[in-house]
Amino acid sequence: MRALRTRAARARPERAAFTLLEVTIALLVLAPVLGAFALALSASTGAASASVGAQELEGRAHRTLARMAAELAEAEAGTLVPDPGAPFGASHLAFQGPDAGGDGPRPIFVLALEPEPGERDDDRDDDGDGLVDEQQLVYSVETDGAVARRAVWARGVADALEGELWNGADDNGNGLVDERGLAFVRERGCVTIRLSLEGRGRRGEVLVRTVETTVRLRN
Repeated sequence: MRALRTRAARARPERAAFTLLEVTIALLVLAPVLGAFALALSASTGAASASVGAQELEGRAHRTLARMAAELAEAEAGTLVPDPGAPFGASHLAFQGPDAGGDGPRPIFVLALEPEPGERDDDRDDDGDGLVDEQQLVYSVETDGAVARRAVWARGVADALEGELWNGADDNGNGLVDERGLAFVRERGCVTIRLSLEGRGRRGEVLVRTVETTVRLRN
């Protein structure tokens, strides 16, 4: 009987198993690989999030530019104040639309920059959002010297146009000197609008998007 049990035991295949040492070695080998994969996945996710933020910022810049262009398309060329000629242009603009022939005063439309709430023009991040001296674009309608309508069209307007420094030079090569984040320049019967918006990306980085268009004025 004992001989039969011995032969049966010899006949059974040996059970395959990992020893504790083998498992430990396998984990040591895989740990750097898994860590690198996790870092790559995190970087990829962060880049995708930042890309979405950039697209949102660019979309907002284009929408704001389109609103300004639509307003300026109705402006009479002789009513622009100030006249935004090169090389300095202007960062704000007041104008009137076509004379409808009414008896009352014609409204004045104004596009202008002012510091965002909590910000001051002092080269500091006063509101703690990681951006310095950011502005907001304000559209207003004045009638008979009083503001009849006022709306904020865009926040996060850069203090200076992308690529520009406050040094009395044309740093970004567009023909203007020290232009702000919203810049108007007139050439003959047209006005070119340039706008730089900035914001914080998903990973905290500063994003800037600049757009421009040219509008032909009414005579």
